[in-house]
Amino acid sequence: MIGTVTLTKQGLSYWRCLTNVKMKNHEYMSPVTEMMFFQNCEVFAECIPMAVIQMTNVLEMAVKDYVLVVALGISVAFVAEAVSYMTYLKDIDEGGRRTEKIFYGFIPLHGVRLVLVVVSMRLLSFCQLLGKSLEMAILVQIGGKTLAVSVLVGDMVAYLVYKLVRGDFRYWVPLPRGTSLATSLIERVIVKVICDFTGFLHARHPYEMGGFYWLMNMVFTQVSVFGAIKLKEEYGWSEVVEGRVIPDDYYTTIAIWLFVVWLVSLLVLLLSSERDLVFTFISARTGKQYNRALFDSGEDEVMMQVFIDHPSYYSSYEDKIKEWLGENWNAWNSALRPVWLTEAILEQIPLRFLPGGEDEVELVALDAEERQRLERNERKSRRPSFVRSVR
Repeated sequence: MIGTVTLTKQGLSYWRCLTNVKMKNHEYMSPVTEMMFFQNCEVFAECIPMAVIQMTNVLEMAVKDYVLVVALGISVAFVAEAVSYMTYLKDIDEGGRRTEKIFYGFIPLHGVRLVLVVVSMRLLSFCQLLGKSLEMAILVQIGGKTLAVSVLVGDMVAYLVYKLVRGDFRYWVPLPRGTSLATSLIERVIVKVICDFTGFLHARHPYEMGGFYWLMNMVFTQVSVFGAIKLKEEYGWSEVVEGRVIPDDYYTTIAIWLFVVWLVSLLVLLLSSERDLVFTFISARTGKQYNRALFDSGEDEVMMQVFIDHPSYYSSYEDKIKEWLGENWNAWNSALRPVWLTEAILEQIPLRFLPGGEDEVELVALDAEERQRLERNERKSRRPSFVRSVR
């Protein structure tokens, strides 16, 4: 909270990532994920609106002003770098590649393919942001801000309906009661807007948009640029173009060049990524299906990741989880406990899943510190007695 108030939170998040700080018992997400949340807020609330404003100013230039053009290019390049770096940092994270290897690991760690992937990610986001900003600027020219916002809202409604129909609306973060659905709506909207404008690669994760919708969303964004130009020709084509440096009939040429670079970047990205994970770019798997795939992996450390998600993600197979924990609980809590089974991971297991336990104790009325203390004592009491005596 101090970092947020003093505007140093982003720097603190980067430092926690670079020093590989581990999660504490009360935290919902890792330092890398936390950094991504804050970075995405900045991209959503500042970078994207600024890019649209700058694009509008460039299209309306009455005299050549290279400062405006260069400023637009630098702004877009920095945004492309930011979203690409977030995807890169998340994908190369050792813990993610070990515990969620069914998704992370598409970026090669060395060689020419690594360079090709990194460059193509940045070019992809660069062209996506320029293209979407061009579309919004053209729509503003035709019907003002109302038309531009209406197009964004219509696309957003279609996306939210898609999530609801597939039972994939609730976000993965296991937030307290009464906050989960509201937070889900906010997160879905933010990620969708960021992906519309930047092609944020991490958004293809089943917890976010999913690979199939991510790809179709990218294609739709590129097509919609030409749709806006066509709409401009029909209803808003300027009769007098000599008053602007960039006339209306240049829009199609700009859009074609952006589309060509975008398409080449996408193909290079797909061809240079690790073959085993190319399917993540087209997968239609939902968050709940991804959670079940982790459990079905058969590896205890990977299976334990199901508890990171909201309880609704694994509610359909709780009996199988209890059976799995019952078979392994005594062995895990022996003197030869697995290295990956830390206290932080044990804290993630709801009490009702522990062997010999009844339904989860109602602790809502207690304050957070007292609730954590009681839960911790309850977990320890359910470990084998010989382990407690040794310790």
